[in-house]
Amino acid sequence: MPGVILALVARPDVAPRTLAACRGLAGLMGGARINVLAIRQPPDSTILPTEEILTRHQTQEIRGREEARVAALRAAFDAWVETARGPAIAIEWTDIEGMADSLVTEWGWRADFIVLNRPARADRGSDRLEMQAALFDTDRPVLVVPGRHAVLPPLPIGECVAIAWRDDKRTVRAVLAALRLLSHAREVHVLAGLREGTPEPGLPAILAEHGIQAKLHVLPLGPPLGPEAHLNKAAGAFGETLLAAAHQVGADMLVMGAYTHNRWREMVLGGVTQYMLSRADLPVLMRH
Repeated sequence: MPGVILALVARPDVAPRTLAACRGLAGLMGGARINVLAIRQPPDSTILPTEEILTRHQTQEIRGREEARVAALRAAFDAWVETARGPAIAIEWTDIEGMADSLVTEWGWRADFIVLNRPARADRGSDRLEMQAALFDTDRPVLVVPGRHAVLPPLPIGECVAIAWRDDKRTVRAVLAALRLLSHAREVHVLAGLREGTPEPGLPAILAEHGIQAKLHVLPLGPPLGPEAHLNKAAGAFGETLLAAAHQVGADMLVMGAYTHNRWREMVLGGVTQYMLSRADLPVLMRH
């Protein structure tokens, strides 16, 4: 098999989107083994250490809810799997009870790509743990699929790819991960920010060196930020500009580095990564 994709399914309403994106990604890879993983949350992980011990009734109730959720996920998987298999595509289903972060790390290490749905804005539970573990603990590229209210671009993805370019290690790592996908793209667009008073960027050498033709689009960043500037306000403005530019060029996937600032500072105050995780309405391939 050309590669391995780990698909993390958590919410039945958006699982079909995640699975469809996996099939599109497998097509770009020339085939793949798709490991679909549904994680059942242990009852004792749903309470804080300061709270009382769970009763038997509460434990049974939580396990019942988790079993019903996973049964709905399995139904979505069963409806998809027969149409998704192909000559070079193998698909396996696994559901297991355990801590989301440790299981994602364990399974993610063995994958070439991880695919999961963007966490719901109100979610503070296992969806967030899965996302954080995928981005920070696996050292793997992560394809984030937008929520159910977004209008997904038509499959297959990867026909028109936008790259949010910044000359740093994380962006280069994201582009390196995407190279096997970019070779199939009809169009590749580089979206590079330009801050007032700085040299105008050019096309990244890494693309030319790998034989990828691309078109450069320079996006204004505004004047340099002072020490009192708010990261979330500035990043939100550029995140909005970046997403609008991706749509303007007709991109069906955006490639970017994740958390170029301090990870915890961005998660608390906001940043371009956080903006994309909460607002992006097209698939985003990220790597930290």
